[in-house]
Amino acid sequence: MAKAVITLLWLLTIYQYAHAQLEEQELSREAQQLLENETAATTGTSEDDEQWQQLAYRQKQRLSLNAADIQDLTALGVLSPLQVESLLQYRKLLGDLVSIYELQAVPGFDMALIKKLLPYVKVGDDLQAHYSLKDLFRKGEQSVLLRYSRQLELSSGYEPKDIAPPSYKGSPGRMFIRYRYNFSQHLSYGVTMEKDAGEGLFSGAQQTGFDFYSAHLFVTNYKGIRYLALGDYAVNLGQGLIQWHSQAGGKGGAVLQVKREGSVLRPYTSAGEYYFFRGGGVTTRIHKLDITAFTSLRKLDGTLAVTDTIEDEMIATAIAASGYHRTAAEVAKKGQLTQFTNGLSCKWNGNWQPAVNMILHQFSPPIQKEMKPYNQFDFRGKQLMNVSADYAGTFRNIHLFGEVATDMLGNLAMMQGVLMSAGSQADISIVYRNYSKQYQSLYSKGFGDSYKTMNEEGIYLGGSLKLSRRWTLDGYADFFRFPWLKYGVDYPSGGTAFLTQLTFLARKDYQYQLRIKLNTKYPNLQRAKSIRCHAERSWNKQLSTAVRIEYNLMAATETALQRGCLTYLDLTYRCKQFPFQISGRCTWFYTDSYQSRLYAYESSVLYDNSVGQYYGKGWQYYLNMKYKIRKNWSVWAKCSQVYYPDVTSIGSGLDKIYGNKKSALQLQTMLSF
Repeated sequence: MAKAVITLLWLLTIYQYAHAQLEEQELSREAQQLLENETAATTGTSEDDEQWQQLAYRQKQRLSLNAADIQDLTALGVLSPLQVESLLQYRKLLGDLVSIYELQAVPGFDMALIKKLLPYVKVGDDLQAHYSLKDLFRKGEQSVLLRYSRQLELSSGYEPKDIAPPSYKGSPGRMFIRYRYNFSQHLSYGVTMEKDAGEGLFSGAQQTGFDFYSAHLFVTNYKGIRYLALGDYAVNLGQGLIQWHSQAGGKGGAVLQVKREGSVLRPYTSAGEYYFFRGGGVTTRIHKLDITAFTSLRKLDGTLAVTDTIEDEMIATAIAASGYHRTAAEVAKKGQLTQFTNGLSCKWNGNWQPAVNMILHQFSPPIQKEMKPYNQFDFRGKQLMNVSADYAGTFRNIHLFGEVATDMLGNLAMMQGVLMSAGSQADISIVYRNYSKQYQSLYSKGFGDSYKTMNEEGIYLGGSLKLSRRWTLDGYADFFRFPWLKYGVDYPSGGTAFLTQLTFLARKDYQYQLRIKLNTKYPNLQRAKSIRCHAERSWNKQLSTAVRIEYNLMAATETALQRGCLTYLDLTYRCKQFPFQISGRCTWFYTDSYQSRLYAYESSVLYDNSVGQYYGKGWQYYLNMKYKIRKNWSVWAKCSQVYYPDVTSIGSGLDKIYGNKKSALQLQTMLSF
């Protein structure tokens, strides 16, 4: 009895704590690590913030646990497939949940998981409301977000050279505007406008105003329509072997998050100018069969050339995905390549979810990359088609998922994954992948060591063990090989990767974490070792701190050692009398070279994915402020600076700054009504 009372009081405490943190709208620790890993692998930070927006909206319009289906629960991104199945089976056997505190009785749900879930779910009146078309367009919430940022020091691209004008034709400020309407997950529409630093605004190549415009209309569960997407939208199929626009998890501290999960169609509202389609898509449900069809016509940036033939045929030698149109050369690439895409997906929604998918891209002019040994199997031609079959299902305590895909030439890519609960205290993940060196795809994001879904075979073994109520041990071992050459590696290669992560939750407001990573690449036996110590503490409702120390050691040869070290202190204060919050960080870093660089997620303005990249020797500090003017109106400001004491210039080329400091300012406001 005493144990039950203590458990109830603990749940009540974290429930109140979760409510108190609703205004934070910060990314979870797992999402932060995902961004760090993705940035390290691609050297660019994702601008996709759709999942962040959806979670923020769920804090206002909570998901009913008694009415939610498998797609609704999966879309939260909090529960694993085994936990979703466990909740659905509990509900099937025992009926609807009576109280939110009943979650403690669901197998596989511990205190830490319930704490993550509470801000987004509810139990209560589960009657499904019926809305008219007028209701959809009149009863929702509207929001306007305005963001301005700029680097305070001017780089070389903004300076005239002799009699030549500056290479960057626009101002150094970056501007982002987003209007969005949302109604209870049934309707979303909006417009996004963005200009990058160096691009013009109603000037130069941007005579119509902003460099990038995006608009969308997205309808969910209205009459016979499951999903309807018009304008800009994202498409995610299977396990990402033929098509995946959204963020995709890789190897990291969340060792069980190895499965690609998400709706086939999603609205696109971000500032990135590459990972989306423009056109229309629809999903209809017949009994338990979801049929999705989509089409897109886009202009992509590309480098054009004329073939050295009698016909002088125009070809595209490269696709540019950065979205920058600052210089005359970048402007010349804008919209030079036409991409026409059509796709189809059929998925059965039962205890097992098999699906078949097809996507066809057509290009004008055709793509003809310069032939080099490492890229000789890359796609070249006028059209690219992929077909795949994927599935997912749960049998007792085992969740199976996988996908097999092929391209037009019959080259195969396949992956098979297993998530297994080995008792109440242990979970296991296994993923085998085999991507042919000749496999061709365009927007694929299959699980692997490389972000390119080709030329890789490997097996991943992950596990999470709850040593006690406070201690958790996570880890993975990954063994992989690359049968063909890679960029910068002129021979077949491979490697191993190991991670061990120990987490201690002293109380609801204390957390300590130790992480060790060991990577080896062969045949030249390049080794990389990393150790990270991270601690967080909430001293009270107003004050919280975080400390991190990280050390990297890379050995290209037995004598060439490259070291990297980073340490930072975070401080966050929430004013009790006023709706004001201020946070700051001071970071010291040192690396021997760019190869031993380090990455760390940074707190920033709402919906801004910010990851710091640290190399060289120096200090970085920032201050981040938020003030809520009214209940529906907030403003943010962030100022930051990186100081390199031993250099006279920072960066290279047109981004070169003369001096040893690099400063930035970011301002944002958002109004909801």
